[in-house]
Amino acid sequence: MTSTEPESAEPEEVPPPPVQKPGRKKTDVAWAHCFVATEDGKPVLICLHCNKNIKGGGINRMKAHLARESGQITGCPNVPDEVQVKMKESIDECQGKKRKAEQEYKESNSIDEHSLTPDEEVTMPQPPPSKSQKGKDTGRISAFFVPRTTPGAQPTLKSVLQSKEIVEKCDLAISRWMIDASVPFNAVNSAYFQPMIDVVCAMGSGYKAPNFHRVRGFLLNKWVDDTKKLVESYREVWKRTGCTLMAGGWTDRCRRSLINFLVYCPKDTVFLKSVDASQYAKTAEMLFKLFKEVILYIGPENVVQVVTDNAANYVAAGRLLEAEFLKLYWSPCAAHCVNLMFQYIGKLEEVAETVSQASNITKYIYNHCFALSLMRKHTNNREILRPAPTRFATNFIALQSILPQMEALRAMVVDKAWTTSTYARDTEAKKFLEQVGFGRNVLIL
Repeated sequence: MTSTEPESAEPEEVPPPPVQKPGRKKTDVAWAHCFVATEDGKPVLICLHCNKNIKGGGINRMKAHLARESGQITGCPNVPDEVQVKMKESIDECQGKKRKAEQEYKESNSIDEHSLTPDEEVTMPQPPPSKSQKGKDTGRISAFFVPRTTPGAQPTLKSVLQSKEIVEKCDLAISRWMIDASVPFNAVNSAYFQPMIDVVCAMGSGYKAPNFHRVRGFLLNKWVDDTKKLVESYREVWKRTGCTLMAGGWTDRCRRSLINFLVYCPKDTVFLKSVDASQYAKTAEMLFKLFKEVILYIGPENVVQVVTDNAANYVAAGRLLEAEFLKLYWSPCAAHCVNLMFQYIGKLEEVAETVSQASNITKYIYNHCFALSLMRKHTNNREILRPAPTRFATNFIALQSILPQMEALRAMVVDKAWTTSTYARDTEAKKFLEQVGFGRNVLIL
């Protein structure tokens, strides 16, 4: 019997452990509230609180889901409040770091416009485009460059940074248009001026402004419609708080008798309409019908008060409105009441004499060029006659403008330029001297 020794078996080779690819560690706080699964060979994030599958957007979209950020994805209905607050803080922190990085990038690539001539060509470094931006010219810096006809051409500094001469040329073009079109200079203070410039700049070169017919036709009608919609939006406030209907009559340059209707509420005052009443006699019945039509348009339940002036026909119309609409009250205009009081005060003998002397002073000065020039020299170009800002109490407003300049007027008539002139020997000038304080008829204010 032959003994056979077993052959020595070769040791089995143990496969080496799989080499892990180097990657970024998952340090985001949102990873603690989700896990990764695979669906159709693609990774899917699943929320631990509501089991929602998120197939795209990565951990940032999951974080928005946990923070209940609107606009990106539906919020998690089961996330605890402390987790939601934590996710929001993380999102804000990431956005702050991103803004800081962009600001540092802009500062590091800024160019001093005084260090180079306008004709020098400068290569502006740009951040690498993302996957969605490849093949597109959507970089932040490229947005400031003028498009080039030659692909790959470098932009000049002139197309990036405008010199003071270019800015001045643009300003001159705007001012030339304003002067040629007789546009008041205070139009630049309008709240719509700078937004208009911004929109035109955003349009870029080649934008054609609307012509005359488009402005007076389609665009005007569109703004009228928008204004009507704005007025209609106030109706909710009128229903909630009530409103006051105000009426004021005036005469324009064509001598038309107009009545303006305005509606006041806690939100704001709205101009409703203007009625040309030139062809009608302003009787109480006519005014009552006009006011009734406006009240029905606003809504009788919304109008609490009607304010007009104190003329007899308006008072009678107010009484008719109170009888027609039991919840409505008529009130006189306070400014008109004050004006009537001043009218009665102005009829007093002492006041009437003072107003007459003040009127003679202004008439003499503004009817003689030499006297007017000398007066402006002593008053530092201040006027003693100015248009009244209101039609109420005009005489007292005129006295108020003369009073601060009385010492200047008295210094004017003792000036050598006045005493040596031919005006000083004129009969009207002697009356003028008496009224400013060098005679018997002294103007006492």
